[in-house]
Amino acid sequence: MKDVVRASSKGERRVQSQDSRSLPRGFSVLVAWFFSVNADRWRRRAQFYERHRDYFPRVASSPFVDRCRELESASREFARRLFAMPVQDELAPVRVTVSRVASSRIL
Repeated sequence: MKDVVRASSKGERRVQSQDSRSLPRGFSVLVAWFFSVNADRWRRRAQFYERHRDYFPRVASSPFVDRCRELESASREFARRLFAMPVQDELAPVRVTVSRVASSRIL
């Protein structure tokens, strides 16, 4: 986010925001962010079962871990393609209708 300026009694000071990333703009960027987060979740899930192979031998040796890796790569590819798309802002004319209610009584 942008820097925030707050006025204090001792003078002005700049306060950096906690999150250095700006919020995503546009629907496609938001969806791409969602898919990249989803890819990270699939990656962590596969790593968990590979790391704890002794505790989960059936899951670690099953096709589940391979499927997690496939879903991770598919989500990353989809997010990469969406991030590469240029954001298009199109303004459309809007007709504004204003209805006026005439009051018969005057207070």
